[in-house]
Amino acid sequence: MRRQIVRPGLSLIVAALLLAGCGGAAASPPTPSATATATPLSQPFRLFTHCGIVTTYFAGRTFYLEELDPARVPYLGNPEAPGVMMLVSPHVAEFADPAGHRIRFVDELPGALNTPYPFAVHVLSGGNRIIDEPFAGRHWHTAETLPGIVGPPYGNGLDRFTVVPGTFTILDAEDAVFRSDAGAVVHFTALPLAGCD
Repeated sequence: MRRQIVRPGLSLIVAALLLAGCGGAAASPPTPSATATATPLSQPFRLFTHCGIVTTYFAGRTFYLEELDPARVPYLGNPEAPGVMMLVSPHVAEFADPAGHRIRFVDELPGALNTPYPFAVHVLSGGNRIIDEPFAGRHWHTAETLPGIVGPPYGNGLDRFTVVPGTFTILDAEDAVFRSDAGAVVHFTALPLAGCD
């Protein structure tokens, strides 16, 4: 009968190699699968348009209209527009309708702070109340008025608003200032994201 000779040094080397091999595999972080976390590049989508397009919800988060002034976005119908929403980059989504209109959205509030943008506010018929204004991914509200400016009388059959041109300056995520061309100043506050009537 032959005896096996076990060399103490060899068994230690084998054990060390096995442990190193296991430790090396465990120390390497797993490579994330691109398909596990990827959002579909495009999918059918119904864009809510009833209150005007300011925000939308897609890919698990809120996106804001990239165009600062929603009045520049083409009218797509009411209360919804069918089409396709595409995630064109990690932070940009684009809606396309069957007529070929394309509307871009970003996942951060658009607009630079402390930059005066050309803008016009609207004074409602029959008084001096300024309506809530959509701009830079938010609806803005004020209880202030413009001195000497009133809306057209009710029932004139022409306009429902008096338009006052000026500039709109975003101060922070919730505060902004409108300055009319005549120099009057009105402070606005961003309304919380919510549905509308």
